[in-house]
Amino acid sequence: MAYLYSTGSRGMGDIEFEGDPDETQIDFEDDFIALKTGGNRVLVVSGSTVGIGTILPDPDELLTIDGVGGDHEANIQFREDGANRAKIGVNDSDNLVFHNQTVNKHIVFKVNDQGVTREGMRVDGATAAVVVNEGSDSLIDFRVESNNSTHMLFVDGSNNTVGVGTSTPGSALHVNASFATAITGKTSDYTLAGGDHTILVDCSSGNVTLTLPTAVGCSGRMYIIKRIDNSANAANINSNGSEEIDGSTDSASVPGQSSIVLQSDNSGWWKVAEYIKVP
Repeated sequence: MAYLYSTGSRGMGDIEFEGDPDETQIDFEDDFIALKTGGNRVLVVSGSTVGIGTILPDPDELLTIDGVGGDHEANIQFREDGANRAKIGVNDSDNLVFHNQTVNKHIVFKVNDQGVTREGMRVDGATAAVVVNEGSDSLIDFRVESNNSTHMLFVDGSNNTVGVGTSTPGSALHVNASFATAITGKTSDYTLAGGDHTILVDCSSGNVTLTLPTAVGCSGRMYIIKRIDNSANAANINSNGSEEIDGSTDSASVPGQSSIVLQSDNSGWWKVAEYIKVP
């Protein structure tokens, strides 16, 4: 059925498909439109709201999109030149998913700051990085929600500084609280790893040899080695391969109840601090 007119107006009743009065219809009095295809209501316009998908009951938001079982990620699909570019939806784990379907492209959230449009946050598809507040004064500021003045982590791109518990870091890393490092005890031979920091060595049961990892690739890394026994056994520290400790390929030793701090310069290890118990 079609209505055709060129000028003026013409009154008409509601439009319904015969045998399907509750699903596919146009109700002019109640400002309601429903379209049903393949057994599913795919479009509902009710008052000031619009629903797309199997909308039951009628949509209660300005726009409601209702998926159909299984993988919901393709609730909204964006295409360009016939190719899929991106989609937004909710997956089976009820997570909101922004999916860029173009290789090595970004997901960008833009903001307008005093007439200048800039990236508020960018998920970099090429380098697997997240950039927040991109610009010459890039900032990342995570706060405790219950306290607007408490800054859990603050990164100031203009000064290349990071603050923990402070929004005014005065150094490259400023921790405005106590902090902890890894500590573990060893009673037998052991090779230090990237997750180590302080090693408590107990030689009461015999000699213990600690082997350092390569100094290459970990410039600035520090290890604290503390010997907690006072036996006659030896606590030795070996370098990795032909690398040196304090300019020598010889092993370093830690006397009873003494400690040593070693730091990498990216080619070898150096004693930057040493404590020897006074006899």
